[in-house]
Amino acid sequence: MTNERIASTANQLIDGFDTTAHHLIEAWLDGSERLGAAARQRWDAAFEQAKPQLSAETRKNATHARKVLGGYYTRGTEMTASGAAIAVDTVVQAARVAVERAAQWPQARA
Repeated sequence: MTNERIASTANQLIDGFDTTAHHLIEAWLDGSERLGAAARQRWDAAFEQAKPQLSAETRKNATHARKVLGGYYTRGTEMTASGAAIAVDTVVQAARVAVERAAQWPQARA
């Protein structure tokens, strides 16, 4: 097998990894959003059921807590997905550089 074929095959594998990893990150983010939506629905249903038994201050605190916790969850999932995408991009870039250098190595030795 020639260096060009090996490099071409390696680059195809890297491209496949890149595409698949980004699709998985997007799928994870979509799943996290669905989970957040389900949690919000459950919270709202439980809050409506308990509302008559709660004082005005407790209702206000519970509403504030939902907003704060929901914001933390949203920002956390976005940061995690962004970090994963950066990690994938970094690994892919390093792998491409490694393949390129490995393909050039025999020529440099000649």
